[in-house]
Amino acid sequence: MLNVGLIGNTEILEPFVKRLKENKNVNIIGKASIGSSAHLDSFHFTIPEFNRIELIERADVLIIDNSSLMPFKVLSDIVKKSKHAFTAGYLDLTIDECTQIVKLANESGSIIQVSNPYFFTPQIQWLNNNISSPVFLDILDFTKTKDKDNLLYHVVLSLLEITGISPKKVGTVTFNADQNHSEFTNVRLEFGDASVVNISFGMLETLQEFKMRVFSRDNFLSFNFTRNTFICNNKPIDLTDYKNVNEFEYFIDTINGKVKKTSCLEDYLIALHLVQKINKKITQFFAH
Repeated sequence: MLNVGLIGNTEILEPFVKRLKENKNVNIIGKASIGSSAHLDSFHFTIPEFNRIELIERADVLIIDNSSLMPFKVLSDIVKKSKHAFTAGYLDLTIDECTQIVKLANESGSIIQVSNPYFFTPQIQWLNNNISSPVFLDILDFTKTKDKDNLLYHVVLSLLEITGISPKKVGTVTFNADQNHSEFTNVRLEFGDASVVNISFGMLETLQEFKMRVFSRDNFLSFNFTRNTFICNNKPIDLTDYKNVNEFEYFIDTINGKVKKTSCLEDYLIALHLVQKINKKITQFFAH
């Protein structure tokens, strides 16, 4: 039985708590809240409150979200105590801070898993098991996500096993149209094995969709997540053998040595480098 502590905004963490309560291998011992819920039926009123230092001392595992004002200090305290952590959001760490935490975690044996929801979907699992590189991926995400960095982390981290997340070349193009409040950005990632990932995203008033096309030596795939249609070589894909994997349960299995580490802080550090490079390219595009 693992003792779990919660650090962060109770509203953000509540969905995780509901899933935690279904897991017989964990016990929620307390929380260090940032903000509080106004709903009387919220878990905020049913889980004991601790100060952060005491909670880290008592817990084996911490779940933290991206509302922490001091993510570097929080993670440092966790790994120095050889505790494990699951981040429910993408923490506001600099590359140097993340590098230091990775080093500390490796020394202490702590496992830090970063949220990666796309990666654990049946569709991405199917891709990982059935498609080999080199591949061409064309990803279109116009789901009105305001935070482009979060969207990029979602997409980039989902590529961990398909192409990896260390491209040899990064290119970008972006346009804004104030008159119709539209934004368009394209990111092209070219990898050493000749794989290419083409990511287009933004805000268009008449467009609300998320889809992916994949081309490989023997397969053409069209995944439309908005319409829930998934096709390979013009035939529907049978996903009955693939289920949505609970990220936190996977994390617990990682701690218990049942599965390999996936979407860990080392991966997030590589993603930080890549997203920083993408944003720099976008800034340079506007400068010209």
